[in-house]
Amino acid sequence: MPPSRTLLELLRYDLDLVGTKQGCDKGDCGACTVLRDGEAVLSCLVLAVDCEGARVETVEALPGAEALHPLLDAFDRTGAAQCGFCTPGS
Repeated sequence: MPPSRTLLELLRYDLDLVGTKQGCDKGDCGACTVLRDGEAVLSCLVLAVDCEGARVETVEALPGAEALHPLLDAFDRTGAAQCGFCTPGS
């Protein structure tokens, strides 16, 4: 893996975790937000090599309807639409 590969590229193109969206590629839109060790980070600005040993969670980690995650519950209660582009996760 090239040392310049971003976490976003690793997630989407190497690991096929496409829930993390590629938006602006400069940290403005938040569509690529993931949790790294519990902290929200913009994966387009983070090098993949800097995440070695870290716990990275994407939207794919959120549980389904059988155990609604508090974030999904808040979206439901407020009428938010989370497509990854129009309602970024920042």
